[in-house]
Amino acid sequence: MYSNISGLKIYYQEAGAGKNLIMLHGWKHDVSSFWGVIPLLKDRFKVWLIDLPGFGRSDLPSKAFTASDYAEVIKDFIEVNKIKDPILLGHSLGGRVAIKLASKYPKLIDKLILEDSAGIKPNKDFFKAFIYPFAKAFHYFMPNLLNIKNKLRYNFYKSLESDYVNAGKLKDTLTNILAEDLTNDLKDIKAMTLLIWGEKDATSEASLKHGKRMYRMIHNSKIEIFDGVGHSPHLEKPELFSYYVKDFS
Repeated sequence: MYSNISGLKIYYQEAGAGKNLIMLHGWKHDVSSFWGVIPLLKDRFKVWLIDLPGFGRSDLPSKAFTASDYAEVIKDFIEVNKIKDPILLGHSLGGRVAIKLASKYPKLIDKLILEDSAGIKPNKDFFKAFIYPFAKAFHYFMPNLLNIKNKLRYNFYKSLESDYVNAGKLKDTLTNILAEDLTNDLKDIKAMTLLIWGEKDATSEASLKHGKRMYRMIHNSKIEIFDGVGHSPHLEKPELFSYYVKDFS
């Protein structure tokens, strides 16, 4: 199904019955990311799965989006579809969007769940702070002989474990999102919040240390850490993930 939101066709799916639960996927994902947990949740919730603009079957925005732009789309989606007092759950990028929405529109949601959420900008280490500008300048001035420059650029970003090389038309959106630190937004969250985190999340944007910092910053929150799990608890431990989501409701 589609909703027309701010001139964009936003694709979504509904399942189950009960309390409203909106689930926002991470970068490179879409609604299908959560399909594995829907059978475990639909007896308790009316689940709303949304393809964020530029992902899945939703329209690509005409401009580079920020986390705030995504949050405005979800706000309008809630209002257009008359979704009352939802629990808002965001994974990774979806967590960024959820943080923005929860901090700016506290009365629009009931509770918040952040799963290995991005949002706290990591500190630059020596390599990123000094080698990155040098490498960027080097490949800019180097002649594009035999496509060497493009290969160097690809391998460089790949070495940083960046999604940039595969971002396609969303490269500027990714740049906007990664540049923003949501620390102040976290402090403004009023909703009861559950943080679900993989102990072995190795992503620079959502490592366990970031999860623990979010837990300390959000006043009314608790955290559940999944031992031996990486960046996507809902994919790696769907039964345990669903248990905590239900328990929190």
